[in-house]
Amino acid sequence: MSTLETVEQYMSIYGPFILTTLGIIGNILSILIFLSPRYRRQSSYFYLLSLALSDLCFLIINLFEDTFRNHNQLYQSRINFLDRSPSFICILVQYARSETRSLSSWIIVSFTIERLIVVFYPLKRAIICRRKIARFVVFLLFITTLLCNINVPFHYGIISLHNPLQNDTICDILPKYRAIYMRFAITTMILVYLLPMCIIGIVNMLICCKLWRNSLMLDKSEDTISTNERHHVYPSSVPSSQHSSYFSEFLSCIHLSARSSSSIESKKLPKGRNTPLDLYHSTGKLLNINKNLSLGNGSPDIENIGSHRSSRSLSSASANFSLQTKYSVSSAKNQIHSRTQRVTATLLLVSCSFLLLNSPYCAVWIANYVHGFKNSTLKSIKEITELFMLTNFCINFLLYCVSGKVFRSELLCLLRCQWKELYDRYEGERKVQRKTRSKVEIQLNEKKFEIRASCLRRNDQQRHLTASSLKNSKCLMNQRSSR
Repeated sequence: MSTLETVEQYMSIYGPFILTTLGIIGNILSILIFLSPRYRRQSSYFYLLSLALSDLCFLIINLFEDTFRNHNQLYQSRINFLDRSPSFICILVQYARSETRSLSSWIIVSFTIERLIVVFYPLKRAIICRRKIARFVVFLLFITTLLCNINVPFHYGIISLHNPLQNDTICDILPKYRAIYMRFAITTMILVYLLPMCIIGIVNMLICCKLWRNSLMLDKSEDTISTNERHHVYPSSVPSSQHSSYFSEFLSCIHLSARSSSSIESKKLPKGRNTPLDLYHSTGKLLNINKNLSLGNGSPDIENIGSHRSSRSLSSASANFSLQTKYSVSSAKNQIHSRTQRVTATLLLVSCSFLLLNSPYCAVWIANYVHGFKNSTLKSIKEITELFMLTNFCINFLLYCVSGKVFRSELLCLLRCQWKELYDRYEGERKVQRKTRSKVEIQLNEKKFEIRASCLRRNDQQRHLTASSLKNSKCLMNQRSSR
């Protein structure tokens, strides 16, 4: 026995056993994490949940079929339960193996295409990335792959080996269908590996090009915004006389707004950064000053000066309010953008690992097919490359741990057996957010009603003052006429 055959024998037993065991544990943990409330409403994680279920089924079947069979051939351990099972169980297991292998490939294709649409059309993300659509796509893929593998129940069965030492059986392709099965095998290779690999490779290149282009545009826009802000703060195209007038106006606005706010407010404002709601209140108070000053005692100069001061303070407060709202909107956009980028990176890692790990197996399998599966060296290399193919079903858990911070935190909760915290924590946070959101909406509605009521009061006061002034003028006119 050559060295390559010895390495192949031991790798065909211990390599798949280690990979399959680790892959089963990793996929079970992934399923438990993706069932948590944090991932329950997102379509991308539903694809990953379906992929983990499909990979888990394939690994369990592969453990009973290949690993136990190879161990029995080398050590005569009699643990090949599938080979000694009834014929219908053999057919069912082989059908499930072909189904899960095909389904895993096309699930990766489906979420890669979904990510392409999201990257190219981000405004339609809410329409495309829905869990209902993901369920429909996975169900459609399940039915399609079932129909594509309909030949498997007719080609597999229990075969007797006719060994004189021991009467063994094996679950394999029936001898009379081997020639027909090879035609189906090349079709399966194209549909399960080659076509998905081509689609995933093209789509990943398009996604990477679009993300690179978007990053360049983002850098340019940030540079232009920073330069515009610099020119806005330090304008270079304005004459020096206008510089001094703008600076004096700016100082006077600050002084007047400080004076007006200190004269109106009896309480001190809280230190720190003002929220948009506080700025909104200050804007409303400045509006009150403006209207109160307009109701003066008839002196035109004081009235004009008060209205000018209040308009300046109002403009400065409204500018601050618009800046705060811009910053809050931009921070929300950045948060959504970063979350989308994280999901895209995870999905790209999964699809790229599918390409890298299945390419050697496909190349060696096609070389074996060309040589009629008679070259012993190519057959030994094929057994080694099957480990790379098997790694594709086991490595996703590691990729999730590397690329997802939230996944790692959920995994820690799972390993610490904090089941209640894992499955109820985010639902509690959502309830708190809903309560706080409703409270804020109630406060804003109350403020709106207060502003409307104050406006109505001011209008009534103004009407009352005008009516009283008209009465006084009439009385004066009557007194003068009587004199």
